[in-house]
Amino acid sequence: MDKTSRRYTTVCLECDVDLSKERIHLGYTTCLDCSDTKKYSSHTIYPHKTGGYIQPVSSEKSDELKRLDRRSVNGNKRAKGIFSDRSWDRWLKQYYNPPPKKPKYVPKPVTNIYIPYREVIRTIVEKYDKSGYDAACQLTQSLYSNDRISLINKSKIMNELASLQMMTTKQRRWMKKL
Repeated sequence: MDKTSRRYTTVCLECDVDLSKERIHLGYTTCLDCSDTKKYSSHTIYPHKTGGYIQPVSSEKSDELKRLDRRSVNGNKRAKGIFSDRSWDRWLKQYYNPPPKKPKYVPKPVTNIYIPYREVIRTIVEKYDKSGYDAACQLTQSLYSNDRISLINKSKIMNELASLQMMTTKQRRWMKKL
């Protein structure tokens, strides 16, 4: 037989079994049983965190690549826990006699009740009128430190004090009338 006739044969060259249409289409001249081509395996390559791709390789090469790859899923890694020492008895003992459970976290009841914002701003402005800006800021800080006002209210009060400090005396008198 010459090369051209071997190329388009419909029977296996080794055992004379009819070849499937798929094998003929792919250009194979032997059946699956007689073929010496080994089945391909795959190796997953991750060039970065995501977006891995598959590389077809021989099974020997695949085993070698799996051994070298740190992300590989193979049996060379040591088992942990119950699997490593096969202590099912210890697991059953712990299952039937579990350690006592920790008590659940119970939050403390809220004991600090914040002073209403309008009342606080009134006392702070009075302190500002009597003693000045620094004393009013110190009073605001002490109310916050003693959990009498919230952080949001403290920042609002400090903004109010800063705007009062920047006003002229005439503007402050006019604001008091409102």
